[in-house]
Amino acid sequence: MVETHIMVSGAIAEELPWVDPLAYFSAVAETPYAIWLDSADTRHPAGRYSFIMHDPFETLTLKNPHDNPFAQLKTKLAQWQEDWAGLEAHWPESPPFKGGAAGLFGYDLAQSLEKLPPHLPPYAVDDTRLPDMAVGFYDLVLGFDHQKHRCFVFSTGFPAHGAAERSNLARLKIENLKKTLHGLPKVPAAHFPASGKMDGYINADIEASIFKSRVQKVIDYIHAGDIFQANLSHRFSGHIASDDTPLTYYARLRHISPGPFAGYANFGNWVLASASPERFLECKHQRVETRPIKGTRPRSGDPKTDMALLEDLKTSQKDRAENVMIVDLLRNDLSRVCEDGSMKVSALCELETFETVHHLVSIISGQLRSGMSPPDLLEACFPGGSISGAPKIRAMEIIAELENNTRGPYTGALGYIGFDGAMDMNILIRTAVIRDKKITFQVGGGIVANSQPEAEYLETLDKARGLITAIGVEIKTRDVEKISS
Repeated sequence: MVETHIMVSGAIAEELPWVDPLAYFSAVAETPYAIWLDSADTRHPAGRYSFIMHDPFETLTLKNPHDNPFAQLKTKLAQWQEDWAGLEAHWPESPPFKGGAAGLFGYDLAQSLEKLPPHLPPYAVDDTRLPDMAVGFYDLVLGFDHQKHRCFVFSTGFPAHGAAERSNLARLKIENLKKTLHGLPKVPAAHFPASGKMDGYINADIEASIFKSRVQKVIDYIHAGDIFQANLSHRFSGHIASDDTPLTYYARLRHISPGPFAGYANFGNWVLASASPERFLECKHQRVETRPIKGTRPRSGDPKTDMALLEDLKTSQKDRAENVMIVDLLRNDLSRVCEDGSMKVSALCELETFETVHHLVSIISGQLRSGMSPPDLLEACFPGGSISGAPKIRAMEIIAELENNTRGPYTGALGYIGFDGAMDMNILIRTAVIRDKKITFQVGGGIVANSQPEAEYLETLDKARGLITAIGVEIKTRDVEKISS
């Protein structure tokens, strides 16, 4: 194959022979701040691109920031955006992320944006002490186009200054990456084998009856006029098998429950493993898109039953109303930073089918106003309406009151903001935190006036199925209900 080099202000882009993303990431996964933004569901219309980056030249890690975290991010990005010309105009068919900031934006960043209850009993307690923001600034990015089966490497040459210095550094980094590619171990393309020891376990942190009673409290708040809906979750904790690693767990998860907005991030002594099906925000050429999910049914191995579940979701007035409310909320959030009259709902309550569940998905788009940037967009919309509620602030107050623990990464976002202003972020659902061998994850759902506590609880188990199956164990919930792999 003929290699292609494009140089702009010292930046270099080169097309490489195709490599399996899992094989490459396996070679760098232990590197702190190694991130794989993984379109594991390549059949999904939004699952075209994946990106791998590691060894950032700078990081930004925040915990309970006093100042606006998105303003801090914007300032950091501006240091590297001033004279960077971008590569897309010279190579438009290449993947959209060519270097920039990538990482975690945890749900609890909302504490820095709004006057929410403190982290003190009776409100949710921060027992994990994970960072609220963990972002690396990456010069080197390996991009994958799954639709065209093409692989690209990009390097801006940062943190060097001046075109010549950048070019030299960029070329060196690309050559080192090629050496890694040349020596890749043989890794199964689809997934790692199941654990041989099968000694992992997972348990619900609270009894099913307690979660159901909290659902009823949300319903009571709705009838009292406090809110229209709120997203309520509960947590599961356990251990992966003793012969597993976080990456082998994730490799099985992406095989069992592939998500178009999945990802894996190594933050040193802990990792994120996400099978998210939901896009939070995309920004490309100032065009903004969000894809909220509201409405869920489990999949069935029986085609007739599976079709009946799909039809039930399609005709559910409750699920449709829930979705429409969040569409209105997100239109309002986007209006803070988008051009007047530019917001459009291009899809409303459309059915999307994944490996373990069916969902109702809507698509809202808009045009970012002149002078506004992706960090401004994040600030205006954070956290996502689909995983908080409406009205958003009161819903978040109720979440803090009823949930045992702060959410941490859960229902925050994982994604990138490019030096050229491109952005893509997921919503961190179907996401596990793994530290040593301990694994935790949360599952939840939107509660509305006609919600049934029992049905809402069972829906959370449906959402947990892929995360549990990847461990290879049966979950017992301290009550009667259980699900198994």
